[in-house]
Amino acid sequence: MEFKNLGQFKRKKVIVGIGLIFLLAVLGSDAKGSMIAGFFSSRVISVIPPSPSVPPEAKPLWTILEKINEAHNLLKNISLKVGDRDINYTESRYASVNGKIITASRSFKEPEKEIALAALNIKSGEIKILTVTKRGADLIAPAGWNVEVLERPSGIRWNGRNTAYRVNSPENYVVIANVYPNEKDTRVAQKNKQGKTVYVTQRTIKYDLYAPYSPDLHTSDLVISGQNYTKNMVAKAMEELKFAGVKSKAIPKSLVTDVFASKNNFFERIPLLEQTDLTEFEIDPKNTVERAHVIIGANQDKAFNTTCNSSSACGWVQFTPRTYAAIAKSYPSTKLIKDFKAGAADHLNSMKAAILLYDTNLKDFINIKGLGVLNDPSLEEYLASSYNGAPRHAKASLKAAILGGIQDWVQALSSKKGGIKDETRGYLVKLRWLQQNEAPLAAVANS
Repeated sequence: MEFKNLGQFKRKKVIVGIGLIFLLAVLGSDAKGSMIAGFFSSRVISVIPPSPSVPPEAKPLWTILEKINEAHNLLKNISLKVGDRDINYTESRYASVNGKIITASRSFKEPEKEIALAALNIKSGEIKILTVTKRGADLIAPAGWNVEVLERPSGIRWNGRNTAYRVNSPENYVVIANVYPNEKDTRVAQKNKQGKTVYVTQRTIKYDLYAPYSPDLHTSDLVISGQNYTKNMVAKAMEELKFAGVKSKAIPKSLVTDVFASKNNFFERIPLLEQTDLTEFEIDPKNTVERAHVIIGANQDKAFNTTCNSSSACGWVQFTPRTYAAIAKSYPSTKLIKDFKAGAADHLNSMKAAILLYDTNLKDFINIKGLGVLNDPSLEEYLASSYNGAPRHAKASLKAAILGGIQDWVQALSSKKGGIKDETRGYLVKLRWLQQNEAPLAAVANS
């Protein structure tokens, strides 16, 4: 408020003072005391201490994938010794047959060889390179190191580049990569001194650089990495098939990608179905599935790339040469890699081939059940069965289920009568578990 002159200000001050004296007289002594105290006592200032600041979560100085890549660089130029004479040894194998675990002995032979291991100190981040020696079934570690080979639930111990190691001492070390030398003897033609052609055995050594699975590497980070890698690979395969305009054999004039729209999870499950051991799966399905994710997460495009079985099926989605050649010929616009070994080893290329094989087999089930099969809740089972075994067995089982009014088509026809084979039945045990546990697995991995 602004006063025009000093006299006016004084008059206002006198009026306020008189009013205050009158009010105190009316209120009495107690009220006077408290009011006076309120007006004239020193101000009490409440100081509210600041809440303690929560330090930001410390960002790790490194990730396990970064350390695996660092280990690869340290190992890429290493040289190892391989002996000339094979050493025989045996291992026990456990298999589930009719609900019972049976044991069988398997014989192996391999020359004495050096193996390079990259051991990560999980406390400091330091990586040490050490050379161990495989002598038959025995592992010999250098002085100061105690390293053992772990046995899998199926009885497998030595498993080439994916052998599971544990460092018992020094403490805090985990094997995150290894170089495993694989020897191969081939017969080659040479000219002798007389000019005649003779055949001699020539040994070549191939070094396999890999991040082997072990319980010490079984982390949520690598499980998530494996899941994401597979999802991205399927999405990219679909994208490239769409860009190439690849037409469906099952539904002519439609694109393959339109036929399988919103069904990417069919193909995300193929590497898990192909790369998990049934006996181990029956013992611990969750751990077995996560094991495959860890291997994929740790090795990315090298995961299972050179894995081949006794039927010559190779790669992370296990194609046979004959089937791969047929798919490449049927879908020329896809331009799949011509060489089988290279094509099966390439994750993107082989995933495109897997999608196309599902499309080829889908035609059979459309012939049996019509286009309504696309919405059949068992569609993935029909296609996975045909992928794993000959399609004729899946078709025979489905027809028997329809004719007999049997709800579970898998049980409609025995394998002896042409139904799906026992191996494929085990394949579907895994598939059904994956379908039922997909969401829980994803939730745990992302928690």
